[in-house]
Amino acid sequence: MTTKAAIILVLAAWLSAATIGLVSRASFNWLVVAQIDRELIDVAKDFHSVLCDEPYPFDEIRTAHWNRRVSIHPVYRHFLNILDQDGNVLWSSISAPARLQGFDPNNPNVQEIGGYRLVSRRLEMMFPESDGSETKYIHKPATLQVGCPTDLVSMAMQELNRWILPLVGGLVLLVPPLAWLVARWLLAPLQGLAKQTDQIQISEDGTIHRNGNRDEIDRLASTINGLLERTRSHVRSNEDWIANSAHQLRGPLAAIMSNVEVVSNRITDGKTGQMLEKVVIECNYLNKIVNQLLLLGEISSENPSATKQPVAWDRQVSQAMDLFEALASEKGIEIELTECEPSVVYANPVHLRFIVQNLIENAIKYTESGGRIWVSLTSDASKGSCRLEVKDTGIGISRTDQQKIGNRFFRSNTGRNPATTPRGSGLGLSIVLNIVESLKGSFQLESELGQGTSITIDLPIDGTARESVKQLVQKGSWLKNNRL
Repeated sequence: MTTKAAIILVLAAWLSAATIGLVSRASFNWLVVAQIDRELIDVAKDFHSVLCDEPYPFDEIRTAHWNRRVSIHPVYRHFLNILDQDGNVLWSSISAPARLQGFDPNNPNVQEIGGYRLVSRRLEMMFPESDGSETKYIHKPATLQVGCPTDLVSMAMQELNRWILPLVGGLVLLVPPLAWLVARWLLAPLQGLAKQTDQIQISEDGTIHRNGNRDEIDRLASTINGLLERTRSHVRSNEDWIANSAHQLRGPLAAIMSNVEVVSNRITDGKTGQMLEKVVIECNYLNKIVNQLLLLGEISSENPSATKQPVAWDRQVSQAMDLFEALASEKGIEIELTECEPSVVYANPVHLRFIVQNLIENAIKYTESGGRIWVSLTSDASKGSCRLEVKDTGIGISRTDQQKIGNRFFRSNTGRNPATTPRGSGLGLSIVLNIVESLKGSFQLESELGQGTSITIDLPIDGTARESVKQLVQKGSWLKNNRL
């Protein structure tokens, strides 16, 4: 977004500079032409007042005087022409060009012809007329033509270009970095707002910090806070509805299972017994989903401090290994607890037990006979965390499916054999992720299709028990190093 804003600022600055430059050049050109025209009109007015009633032809003294007076201005380089009624040149200053074609002597306005600006004025001059005995002067109309070359405009524009082109070049070079800095400065509050938004979790009660300036950013923060509140309210409503629905299902489901089990014990027909056995299996599967939904609702809506307590997670890991060792052996899988260091986590013991059991159960479920599973629990007192790692040589998870891990009711079918792999609910890892997130921990999954899966979970150690854990770890290391 910063780049786009910078590009927009650069284009806007360049377009504005180009517009200002073009308008300035046009205005300057108009001012120069207007100044030339004013000078022409003033000179024409002066000579009109001087030449009116002036006898023609001029003697050498007057001619020299007029030429000197015309050429007195070194910039505009004026010239004079005096024309008779037929348009013939009666007198021209030494600075006058060759006869100009297309000049309208009856037009009092300034005209531009052949690279010259011209203005004409009507005047009355004294022309000699002889009757044989004496010469008399009579008044006859004539036309005064005053002009100057237009190359003055070109010279002025070239001088302007000498100043404006370096300025434009500097503007082209300086605008992009300045635009980038301005864009970053303008978007800094928005980037800060985006950073705060990224850090907020729907499951938490955090809000966007408002700057109190009542500007657009402050109103946007208020809008986002309102959206967060509505979203959280909607999510809580859905979670409560799911939890309540699951709770309502437990009673009828338990009644169905108990009745089916009683009936199955009284049935002697083998085919009917098999059908009832399938009903029991489906009821158990449904009961598992209901329990998981209840657990998921509990995690999402529980009071953070109501059900938490210091839990010896290493003991739960050892118990889970004892629980699943028989299942792994029955399937022909070798399961090994490589490390199990003392680790005390402040959490709900049911939630921690679910994490361990779910990861080991999944590893057994998706590992074929002859595979191996490694489980380890290590503690790092210096970092204040412990790490549970469950690694297997199972079917693995494709990269596409890895992006969906944690979505509710999602089950990866890639590489799975439905005939040998038990059916899952698609809620297990979603619950694990919710528990880890509620405990401020981290979840990491590494997997390759056909090679196996490794899941690592880091959880913070209970602060009150950290020193005792550190002492137990050190004691365990000393015993290991001094074992006979």
